[in-house]
Amino acid sequence: MTIPSSKTRLTRQRKLILSVIRSACYHPTAEQVFKLVKKRLPKISVGTVYRNLDVLTEQKLIKRIDIPGEPVRFDADTKNKAYFVCKRKGVIYDLTIDPKKVRKLISECECIEEINDFHILLFGTSKDCPSERGLRKGTLKY
Repeated sequence: MTIPSSKTRLTRQRKLILSVIRSACYHPTAEQVFKLVKKRLPKISVGTVYRNLDVLTEQKLIKRIDIPGEPVRFDADTKNKAYFVCKRKGVIYDLTIDPKKVRKLISECECIEEINDFHILLFGTSKDCPSERGLRKGTLKY
């Protein structure tokens, strides 16, 4: 696996950070990533982890999840999807959404020429769900 840019190498630190995010069964914060990486690379600094998270995001190897009032979280699954945030349980669920349905939904808006990417956040409360029974990230499909 390589990063698409010829100027940016997939260093040992980046490989480990990417591995930590990919193996997480939740959407970790930068602080959580730092703590997990530090177990394997004790001399790594928090700044190095943050910079590498930025590089991995820019290279589209991970996705940032920006939730208002919450720390930024990261997801190794970079496919277009929505996230449902349960305000009661503090859980973030992946919602797979067909991009064609998103295009159709906004097709009546004359100001949009093309959609290249989307980031949808839904907020509410959830009932008993798959992630609470041990399934990865509570992935739900719509």
